[in-house]
Amino acid sequence: MLAVAIVGNAVCYHSFERALDPTISWGDSFWYSAVSITTIGYGDLAASTTGARLGTVVFIVLLGLMSFSLFFGMVLDAVAIAVNNAQKGLGRAMAKDHILIVHFPSEQRVTQLIQEIRSDPEQGACEIVIVSDAIDELPFTLPDVIFVRGSSHDIETYARARASECRMAVVLSPDYGNRNSDAIVAAAVSVIDRVKAEIYIVAECLDEKHRPLFDSCNCDAIVLGMTIAGNLLIQEVHDPGIAQLIEVLSSNRRGTTLFSIEVYDDGVAYNEMARALLGRSVNVMAVNRGLETKTILDGLDSKIGDRLVYSATQRADWHGLRAMSGC
Repeated sequence: MLAVAIVGNAVCYHSFERALDPTISWGDSFWYSAVSITTIGYGDLAASTTGARLGTVVFIVLLGLMSFSLFFGMVLDAVAIAVNNAQKGLGRAMAKDHILIVHFPSEQRVTQLIQEIRSDPEQGACEIVIVSDAIDELPFTLPDVIFVRGSSHDIETYARARASECRMAVVLSPDYGNRNSDAIVAAAVSVIDRVKAEIYIVAECLDEKHRPLFDSCNCDAIVLGMTIAGNLLIQEVHDPGIAQLIEVLSSNRRGTTLFSIEVYDDGVAYNEMARALLGRSVNVMAVNRGLETKTILDGLDSKIGDRLVYSATQRADWHGLRAMSGC
């Protein structure tokens, strides 16, 4: 209807006004219709003939203003619905190469996780998509943080979260007081793996006895948060200061932090490398070889596929560490 009003008025204006002024073009006619229907009215063009004025009354005053108001109202409604859907997590996340956080155990827990991600030089600029059906909308507003509401066991939820385009997924325990939380986490991991097997998935497991739940799903890493916290509490009782050190090393926001890198060469003596790197403020902590963690480096040579764990102020890859150590 809006198009009919614009075209009809332009035809009337061009037909009647051109008889008096041959310089009037179709462009002038459509310009006159556009500025009239939007009530702007620059005054550079005006209808002077009876036919053109009648066309303005019919197509602009009666038909055009009504259709323009209706169209503008529909646009505002569509924008309002889109904004509301985004806040409620009912829309589709327009993100790519993002980090997926599954479940929302508490505002404090999720906020702390986001802050750690933002403090990582490599991940800090990534968009974050949160998936949960435990909340109606996010209780906070942070840049580049998107909410998708839905079940963590529904593959359609991950389609809206664009999980197939994410770089990694972190699956949190939905409820730290629920013994069934580990089963919920393992099921979510299975669904994400079905979406795309190449996604790097880190899962939170509350009870070490439930670790076999993750054996049947392709989970790249399992973090036993409650077990680690319990061990650290007892360790701090006997050896005060360890908790403070772990807090610093495990955070991206405070000084030296822990890094792990993949090893690409065989036969490099880890002990010699560690000694050389100490002078460069890089402290080699351990070597992960499969499921075994080796903290004693004497007589231990590198194998392709190892993961070297070290503490430093900034990340370096395997070749960078070899160059720094001269090994």
